[in-house]
Amino acid sequence: MSEPVIEGRRERRKRELRARIWGVAQELFLTQGFEQTTVEQIAELADIAPATFFNHFQSKNGLLGEMTTRVVGYLQRIMEQQFEADASARERLTGFAAYAAREIAETRGMARDVLLGLVRNESRPGDPPPYLARVHEPFAAMLCEGQERGEVRVDQDASFLAEMVVGVLNAAVTNWLADADYPIEERLCQAAEFAWEAIRADRASARKITTPESAG
Repeated sequence: MSEPVIEGRRERRKRELRARIWGVAQELFLTQGFEQTTVEQIAELADIAPATFFNHFQSKNGLLGEMTTRVVGYLQRIMEQQFEADASARERLTGFAAYAAREIAETRGMARDVLLGLVRNESRPGDPPPYLARVHEPFAAMLCEGQERGEVRVDQDASFLAEMVVGVLNAAVTNWLADADYPIEERLCQAAEFAWEAIRADRASARKITTPESAG
């Protein structure tokens, strides 16, 4: 068995300094927004020279890019937590939306900046936002399980239903990215309930199309 690597003093100081810069930047992004925050402000509060910032991060956008990676990972962990809960498909879907809404409410400005950064840095013109592909599979798996339990309609496959549900939720997110004053916390929860009404098991049989032949 190999011996554990012991972190040297220099490496530890470098890691601690990087974490301090990260924490200061995160606090500034939260309180005054990404665009309004400068490297100089981060350096001043972190008690470092501006040049030291660039020893750890390529740029302010580069730092935001690292934050977006963590946010996407955190989003996936939220889905795992909510979708693996001992609950119905409806409770899982609306629970995820409610949890996401609470998180946004606590870090509203920064959450929006991070998502905008993710879209700008990883999307090509005409492509869907990059986070959609990462959330589709967990939604599809959750809805497939809901179909097996008789909670979710089965006249459409789970992958298609997941695409529609994610699209409804993303419509609220897209409106928020376009308008910072959009009531995203409220709309996310409403969007989840709206989506559920479209995919619940009794929905497909509740509304039958009346044709001239059947009417006669």
